[in-house]
Amino acid sequence: MTLNQFFTDFYRPLRLRGRSQNTSRLYGCTIRCFGKFLGREPQLADIADEMTLARFVDWRQATRSPYSAEKERSQLMAMARLANERRMIPSLPACQPCVLPDRTASAWTEDELRRLFAAAASTPGAVGRVSAGEFWAALVMTCFETTERIGAMLDLEPRHLRRPFLEVPGEIRKGGRRARVYELSDDLCDRLERLARVNRDRIFAWPHPRTYLWDRLKDDVMKRAGLAGKRLAFQQVRRSAISHMAKAAGDAAAIQFAGHVQPATTRKWYLDPRFVPRPQRPADLLPKLDQKDKRG
Repeated sequence: MTLNQFFTDFYRPLRLRGRSQNTSRLYGCTIRCFGKFLGREPQLADIADEMTLARFVDWRQATRSPYSAEKERSQLMAMARLANERRMIPSLPACQPCVLPDRTASAWTEDELRRLFAAAASTPGAVGRVSAGEFWAALVMTCFETTERIGAMLDLEPRHLRRPFLEVPGEIRKGGRRARVYELSDDLCDRLERLARVNRDRIFAWPHPRTYLWDRLKDDVMKRAGLAGKRLAFQQVRRSAISHMAKAAGDAAAIQFAGHVQPATTRKWYLDPRFVPRPQRPADLLPKLDQKDKRG
């Protein structure tokens, strides 16, 4: 049995039922990467071989961040656990988690965010039946005002917009459970209504494979804004919105805005320390080393 067959026939219906389509898409990406490493269609038996898994993770870490490699290792191990529980593979492979270095969250400044929006609004061409500038400006602004993940935004339907509120159903959000309602600015409501009048099925109707969206964001928008970077994409807009909320209203407001179940997730991964108010700098509390001794 191929790994794709196992995922479609067993893992997805048993483990991902009710989860968002984006979760299944991410598993599909992992299976394709595993096949690229093997040089052939991956079989279910391949995830039972711990050395194969370990070499795959090493291979991914050589070209991707340890966080990406760990996500893929975790997904393959999750499939292996189900296969072992159902006695479809003889044993559970031992493949230790990757060592993940701590990162400091980084957000865009107000000037950088304005450059991003200006580049988005002036993007030439078209996306489906709407101008590219209308599409990208509304998408960036929605991501910024709601901090919603891009997978949920691409599944938004016109009926979810009830001015001035945008309701994002739980079934299209990460985890597939918690719905959220956002009150939007008048400008954003106008933009979304214009898109909804043309795109009757999805507000952000993207006529290409979803993975192409990230390429176009980086090439058509971010490069023209002078914001090119490997880690910079939709998550960077999320981090920026959450960090600026912390600057304006404090940590508690930022955590509520982010919508994370665990506040530590917001503090660790989304708050840029440059924008979080601090009562005093450590340097202000330490003895000054550059002052001359004035005694005598």
